[in-house]
Amino acid sequence: MKHQTFGKKKVKTTRPKLVLGLFSPWSLAGMLLGGLGGYIYYLTVGCHVEGCAFVSNPYLSVLWGALLALILAEVVRIIMITDEN
Repeated sequence: MKHQTFGKKKVKTTRPKLVLGLFSPWSLAGMLLGGLGGYIYYLTVGCHVEGCAFVSNPYLSVLWGALLALILAEVVRIIMITDEN
C-alpha cells in the first residue's frame, strides 16, 4: 500500500482486488446480471425472425447484455473511487 501526500494530508491508494487479473468482483456480477437480462430480453421482446441481428440470436443477446452491464459497472466503480478521494 503506497501513501501519497497531497499538501499535508496523506492519502492511502489501494488497488481493487481483481478476479483472474482482469475484472473486479463487481464487474463480474454486473456481467452475470447483464447476461441474464439479455437472455430475458431475448425471451420476451426479441424478434424470432432472422431479420434482427442481435435479438434473434440468444447468444448475441446475452453477450450484448453482459457487455452493457460491464461498461455500466466499470463506470460506477470509477465514480465510487473518485468520490472516495
